[in-house]
Amino acid sequence: MSLLYEITLKHPHKHLFSVTLTLNNPNPLGQIFKLPNWIPGSYLIRDFSKNIVSICANSEGQEVPISKIDKNHWITQPCESSVTIVYEVYAFDLSVRSAYFTNERAFFNGTSVFLLPLGFEHDECELVINLPSEGQVLGDWQCATTLKPKTKNSDHEIFTAENYNDLIDHPVEMADFTLFEFEANNTKHKMAITGMHNTDLSRLRTDLISVCEHHMNFFGGEIPFDSYLFLTLVRAKGYGGLEHKKSTSLICSRSDLPFNGMPSITPEYTRFLALCSHEYFHAWWIKTIKPASFHRLDFDHENYTEQLWIFEGFTSYYDELSLLRSKILTPEQYLTLFSQTVTKVQKTKGRLKQSITESSFDAWTKFYQQDENAPNSIVSYYSKGALLAFVLDIEIMMRTKDEISMDDVVRHIWNNYKDDGLDDDSVKRVIEDLTRTDFSKFFDAYVYGVDELPIKESFNYVGVDCRFKHKDTDLSSFGISAKDENGYSSVTHVFDDTSAQLSGIYVGDLVVSVDKVKVGFKDLQSVIGTKTIGDTITLGIIRDEMVYDIRVNFVESDKTYCVLSIEDTQKKKSETLYRQKKWFYR
Repeated sequence: MSLLYEITLKHPHKHLFSVTLTLNNPNPLGQIFKLPNWIPGSYLIRDFSKNIVSICANSEGQEVPISKIDKNHWITQPCESSVTIVYEVYAFDLSVRSAYFTNERAFFNGTSVFLLPLGFEHDECELVINLPSEGQVLGDWQCATTLKPKTKNSDHEIFTAENYNDLIDHPVEMADFTLFEFEANNTKHKMAITGMHNTDLSRLRTDLISVCEHHMNFFGGEIPFDSYLFLTLVRAKGYGGLEHKKSTSLICSRSDLPFNGMPSITPEYTRFLALCSHEYFHAWWIKTIKPASFHRLDFDHENYTEQLWIFEGFTSYYDELSLLRSKILTPEQYLTLFSQTVTKVQKTKGRLKQSITESSFDAWTKFYQQDENAPNSIVSYYSKGALLAFVLDIEIMMRTKDEISMDDVVRHIWNNYKDDGLDDDSVKRVIEDLTRTDFSKFFDAYVYGVDELPIKESFNYVGVDCRFKHKDTDLSSFGISAKDENGYSSVTHVFDDTSAQLSGIYVGDLVVSVDKVKVGFKDLQSVIGTKTIGDTITLGIIRDEMVYDIRVNFVESDKTYCVLSIEDTQKKKSETLYRQKKWFYR
């Protein structure tokens, strides 16, 4: 075994991990080491090496000079025997992407803490995790990870990994967490919940089993893991997730979890289950089936692909639909949820400027680095990808007289593309092969182009009424979004071709009055909401500590708030009812 790693929880209040890496047969000309610049599933250069605060090297106790080549590469001077690298990592990123250490919990992804010696990418790895001593941290800490266990002792645990890529795909959580287990289709699952919570574990377990078994059955019972772990951090407010091969890291709010006596499913709990569903689906759909280029990841640079709309968009389509198909949600509850996705897309003027493939390709520079103009210039490959998956699903059903659906496309890809992955045109070719029709115009218009999706027509095909209206409780129709700043409305976004933009309202403006009357953050919407097309008001704003009066003329705005409802069954034809049921439950 060539790569021997050891990580010690050195100082919780300084947030420092101490890491050692011992290499028995380094390059005799000088060994190069590197740390990844990004983590799979989060498409942004994060420069994890900036958190290495000290580094040194030795060989059999004798110091070996080590120097930095660039931001994430180091080289040791030649030595005749083994070399050991000792370094400290600052860990205070409270997210699913990096590393974190306090006296309450420790968490890390391998991409943030494990150096890779170049030339040893395929060597087996061993990891020793030294647990904190009593009194160093709060509570009775345990260790949760899907790394392969080797030995377990009271003060340390040892794990193994097939190679470096395997090592960095198993996040590690250490804390005094709640741990429960369940089986889905005879496969062991666990969830570790870190943080203060009052969860109805029985209900959560039951619902997770339903979600997991749905996904397993969806892919024909073929499971790409032997066990699975949900790592869940509970905060006062929080949301996020990151997929891994055999686990996922999640952050949720306390209100997202079910509590004892909760009479019905809440929007918050629905959001959490959809998050679990989303990351779990990824075990098949990005961690196993993936873009062909992702079989050879370059952790130094951006890895561009046009396919994130396929892997994140399709996943976003099925994460919520599976809650309906597993009977956790009613059709009405599901449509309420899906209408929110439609609204997100329609509120984004960027959908008419950036194609879904461009959105995927530019994830590194645009989606993950959004500025105040983002709603006007980009579209999300998550939300529009989910909506496009639905429209594509319906189009396939229409062309095949309801014999084939998106489910068949995904399963065909699963059964045939595991080894080589998908090229940019693979999905189109699969759809055309299964339907025996030409989808060139569809893809040119909606995938590579920015034509409006036929949303209403698609919903109508399955007997769902789709309407758009103005929402009374937000300022998007007026043309802004805002945040509370000292009781007033601070403008965070200005939307294209709206009353606000045409009148000269800018991001950063602080709205303090309407028609000379002071208006606070909580009241601005109700005051604006009374105005109609053709009305005029004077908006008092503060900009760079200067007071301005801006005359605003109200113009017509797009209706973007989506309402979905099941059409009257008495008026629907039998074939429409059949299609609706098939789409809902299949």
